[in-house]
Amino acid sequence: MRPAVALLALASASYLVPAHAVPAELSDVGMESRSIQQKETPLPVTGGDNPGAQMGHVFKNAEQEGAGVEQNGLVDAVQSDLPPAPGVLGMDVSGWQPNVNWVNEYAKGARFAYVKASEGSYYTSDDFSSQYLGADRVGMLRGAYHFAIPSLTSGAEQARFFIANGGGWSPDGRTLPGLLDIEYNPYPQLGNMCFNMSPAQMNRWITDFTETYRGITGRYPAIYTTTHWWRNCTGNTEAFNFMPLHLASYSHQPGAMPNGWVEQDIWQYSDAGPFAGDSNIFNGTMSDLRGFAANANYRPVGSTRPLVTGKDFIDVPPHHAFYGEVNWLSSNGISRGWEDGTYRPTTSITREAMAAFMYRMAGEPNYSPPARSRFSDVPTSHHFYKEISWLADQGITRGWDDGTFRPDESISREAMAAFFYRLAGEPAVVGASPFLDVRRGDTFNREITWLASTGITRGWDDGTFRPQTPVTREAMAAFMYRFTYRS
Repeated sequence: MRPAVALLALASASYLVPAHAVPAELSDVGMESRSIQQKETPLPVTGGDNPGAQMGHVFKNAEQEGAGVEQNGLVDAVQSDLPPAPGVLGMDVSGWQPNVNWVNEYAKGARFAYVKASEGSYYTSDDFSSQYLGADRVGMLRGAYHFAIPSLTSGAEQARFFIANGGGWSPDGRTLPGLLDIEYNPYPQLGNMCFNMSPAQMNRWITDFTETYRGITGRYPAIYTTTHWWRNCTGNTEAFNFMPLHLASYSHQPGAMPNGWVEQDIWQYSDAGPFAGDSNIFNGTMSDLRGFAANANYRPVGSTRPLVTGKDFIDVPPHHAFYGEVNWLSSNGISRGWEDGTYRPTTSITREAMAAFMYRMAGEPNYSPPARSRFSDVPTSHHFYKEISWLADQGITRGWDDGTFRPDESISREAMAAFFYRLAGEPAVVGASPFLDVRRGDTFNREITWLASTGITRGWDDGTFRPQTPVTREAMAAFMYRFTYRS
């Protein structure tokens, strides 16, 4: 791992983990990471005409076979065009619904959709891309879900498999957090409804999955389950109640909650309409739903646990285009804003603030600045002397030929590209710039080309990068987030 990247990883961990401290009994992430079942246990047969398990799979099978299953409220499927409670309507689908008319679903009121992406570490849905894009094209917020098979492979392995196959997250305001579907075992060869796992084993597996997901994407997933399964298979733990709850209860009211939550964030209230697949309702307004999508530190509606999150700035509301990135910047201690509670997102970021942001993003490494400043306009008494000196000692900034740093000037987009490129260790660059206004031979062509190749910058819709334009504070939040979680 390159030193800069290692520092970033440490920075992310040091700021994010205390807000969601894992109880001591669940702290051994990765324990029993391999199969709880014997190695000769056959994998479930999926693929082709069998798209695997789906949300509430055991209940759907029971309905089809006329069998009775204890459902803790999942007994009377609600089929009505009227929502059973206030909130935002949505749906979830899998390979069992290969042909969804998304225009019709939107017309009926659905505003968000969860789509099955993966199961265990052996199955991905052939219909995921078309369903995910279909929901997106009609204007729904959309996200992916993973059907957990915890007895076969570790939580970390399944989290990585899920993310690699469509289950990632970005704070773009349209992408819902990944959803962990952890529920009744649908496969008889894998044991009882808890996959023959004890509550302690199950809780360690959930910790392994959720911490791995958070470490890679920058936020925790939501959890889909039923109260009955949660009580029996996790020992009714409250250890995960800082994560959003997607509760299954096919009735006219959600009913009892799993321990640690007093309300659900999303209620799956029917598997019989009005929408294709299952019908859901988000417990809040459309603005709240956008916050759920964009905010890495979203506060679950019904959690009983106090949660320390990043500072919400009064001028960056949840519907702001860069709300998620700015909140992430705050929650990681990179930006502290102004004393009046503002972030001032459209203001240009200064070179001295850029130095401070990068130093904090790197985890505020132990560093003693030199007794004499290398820049004539940055005295040792300067409020960002340490940060600017660190930036120079790391080779990230070189200043001007006249020996100045010019701390109060706005930083340009091309200089910002150079800073990030050097922070990354000046990696090899392949290919040409995708921007019309960045040509071979330009001073920062290589740096800007690298920035685009990693997805850190996307430029403007007209195909330009605008290298000499000052960087706004909202754009810097997006660049820093993408740099930290770049592939």
